[in-house]
Amino acid sequence: MSGHRNRSRLWTVIVLLVLVTGVAMGGWHRLNQPGPETGTDGAASSAAAAAKDPVPSTERAIALEGERIALRPVQRSVGAVGTFSGYDEVTVMAQVTGPVAQVLHDVGDIVRPGDVLMELDKTDFNLELDQTRRALELEVVRLGVKVPPEFPSMDEIMVMLREFKIENLPSLKRATEQERNAASRVQRAEQLKQSESISQEEYEQRQMEHDLAKSALDQANFDAEAALAAIRHRLALLRIAMRKLELSTIRVPTPTNRAGMPDPIQYTVVERRAAEGEMLKDASGASTVTYELIMDGVLKLMAQVPERYAAEVKLGQESQVRVDAYPDRVFTGAVSRINPTVDRTSRTFNVEILVPNPQRELKGGGFAKVDILTRVDPQAWTISPECVVTYAGSTRVFVVREGKAHTLSVEKGIEGSGWVELIHAVNPDLRRDDIFVRGGQDKLAEGVPVQIRNAAALQQKLELPAKAR
Repeated sequence: MSGHRNRSRLWTVIVLLVLVTGVAMGGWHRLNQPGPETGTDGAASSAAAAAKDPVPSTERAIALEGERIALRPVQRSVGAVGTFSGYDEVTVMAQVTGPVAQVLHDVGDIVRPGDVLMELDKTDFNLELDQTRRALELEVVRLGVKVPPEFPSMDEIMVMLREFKIENLPSLKRATEQERNAASRVQRAEQLKQSESISQEEYEQRQMEHDLAKSALDQANFDAEAALAAIRHRLALLRIAMRKLELSTIRVPTPTNRAGMPDPIQYTVVERRAAEGEMLKDASGASTVTYELIMDGVLKLMAQVPERYAAEVKLGQESQVRVDAYPDRVFTGAVSRINPTVDRTSRTFNVEILVPNPQRELKGGGFAKVDILTRVDPQAWTISPECVVTYAGSTRVFVVREGKAHTLSVEKGIEGSGWVELIHAVNPDLRRDDIFVRGGQDKLAEGVPVQIRNAAALQQKLELPAKAR
């Protein structure tokens, strides 16, 4: 057993000696082989490689195109959203009670001020007007004024009343004459009393007759004034009856001419709420609405503007309006009114913008986006869109300073055709004379050497204003 263990150990030692000898011989063989690192041929190869690539691979400069900031005028604006409403939106109501006899316009029709929308049955209104005329005629005849066979117009009646003299009434003439006679008899009685030709009793009788005549005259005057008041009352009732007959024809209202109102003035029927045969009742809880109209030749865009822009938005500023229905169109308007108060909840203030709509392409109640053009910035910093990289919500640019790339976070402003604005106030580290890498940003990282191919051309174009320095 002990001999077996000794033989196993001997074989293990022999195997280990063979392996060590082989490794040593292989290393000696490699050291004596010619190559790029040893011997004459290796030294020559190392020199050639050094001549071909004098800069280590980690420091090799990447050749890319560069660009400098270009100054250009940029229109500043304040963006907002809002809802369209008509220049005027009118609810037309029936002012008298009656059944609808005729409907002349419906939804979508274009109507003008004074156009007839609906007719009510006029039978009852004509009967009431005739009854009032006859009552007025009766009062006039009682005063002794002759009424022509054809009932006079309101203007003719007023002329007749102005020319009428109350003292010409027969009853008033009679009372006046009786009072005058009684006064004369009293005067004669006073003369006879002085000569004692008349008794005291007869004298007192004549005085009493005179007093009665005066009272009769006063009563006649009161009766004449009452008759004239009755005529005036009948005239008022006649006007009411005529007005009811006029209101039985429902018309488009005529608005007061105001600034910005469309020309010509037209309305569009938005809704009709009454049908032929329907009874329109002027009673509590009963609706008399007949039509909803909108003046949509010019629309009002009511936009909510953030409070921080209160100093920039002014009356008369041009505005550019966009709607989803016409994605390629820009509608123009102007600021017409500015609400002087700020909503405490949303911290916005309302701005009214008048938008011409002659073809009625825009709809009342529709949603819109608006840019209110406030001012022109004559020297905005702009570069090509190829210089800007957006990744994971971060917008960055690469600038080359002292031959190396540096990444800067930026904020974009207004974008145009082939350019984008950089808001340099957001990142003060931006410089007016920076060279921006245009394209190939995927090859760059912070501190990587960069060689600008068009550096000479960029140097010639550099014009650095004193303020920018």
